[in-house]
Amino acid sequence: MQIIAKTFEGLENTVANEIKELGGENINIVKRAVEYEGALSLVYKSNLHLRSAIKVLINIAQFSANDEYELYEKAKKIPWFDFIGLNQTFAIDSNVNSEFFKHSKYVAYKVKDAIADKFTEIRGRRPNVNVYNPDVRINIRIFQNNVDISLDSSGDPLHIRGYKIDNLYAPLNEVLAAGILLNTDFNQKDSFYDPMCGSGTLLTEAMMINTNYAPNIHRESFGFMTWHDFDNKLWKSILNNAKESITKPSIHFFGSDIDRKAVFATKKNLTILNFGNDIDVKQADFFKIKNCSDFKFIIMNPPYDVRLQTEDIIGFYKNIGDKLKKDCTGIEAWVFSANLEALKLLGLKPDSKTKLMNGKLPAELRKYSLY
Repeated sequence: MQIIAKTFEGLENTVANEIKELGGENINIVKRAVEYEGALSLVYKSNLHLRSAIKVLINIAQFSANDEYELYEKAKKIPWFDFIGLNQTFAIDSNVNSEFFKHSKYVAYKVKDAIADKFTEIRGRRPNVNVYNPDVRINIRIFQNNVDISLDSSGDPLHIRGYKIDNLYAPLNEVLAAGILLNTDFNQKDSFYDPMCGSGTLLTEAMMINTNYAPNIHRESFGFMTWHDFDNKLWKSILNNAKESITKPSIHFFGSDIDRKAVFATKKNLTILNFGNDIDVKQADFFKIKNCSDFKFIIMNPPYDVRLQTEDIIGFYKNIGDKLKKDCTGIEAWVFSANLEALKLLGLKPDSKTKLMNGKLPAELRKYSLY
């Protein structure tokens, strides 16, 4: 079957590499998504194991349509009985970028009509719509006159891992955090330190990568679980294999934050994970830490002065650069920020820059070797 993994802009190659490791075939990278082929088992594995994917979709139809009537007629020809039971509910999400179709809600409405009319004509009645908690969620993507219709196998977005008990202000998205980490070489070091850990997203995702801990192993539900062809035996086998594949940490993980509430939230979130209590988290001011060079790998996601306001963002970033240059020599430091102007104030020449998007904010992940 044709599978599509949606992701953040800039993480397409990262997702493609993950899909290749899972056994995906005929991998094709497109904007904010990766297309590939595989069996039903790969759909289950993709939802469980992909760290940098937002959604996993199953394409069921591709066609061209130049107006609402053509869209309706072609959508009606799709074998909906194969995907939706008469007593099930469904909902439709749509994304439109087209001169032929102006309103995404109207597109969803026309496809809903096509489904309802087909059921009524052949079965005498139709399944109901449930926009909040449907049994089957349908995704429509239209670019110009090209229409892609897919089933959403994920349900809730995959950044909802199931381990986040306590959240702070402006948390880093879990999928983005994992994508950032997969673009570093932290797993080759013997120590990992996040000095501005917030609620611990980078720390948690890093430990999960290091221990081969499936990112969505704590999720209680996925979209595919309410499909009428859900294979519970196959899913349990995949889930059990994932649990048996978890290894012990090979890295010493450390985290700190100047905010006491952040430290408390991080510790609380880590309790649900195997080996979470092995991570050393404490309240500390990064600028006053004296043993910075003891950590071989440092990564941070400092405030951007967008959602989190810092009184002196210029001085704040300058102080980060000064601290790294003065007290963190001999290590590798990574900084992720959506304040591209402030990044220049670090006063360090980056080894590499990776362009990413944090929501609608252009951002960069920069690597610094501190000799």
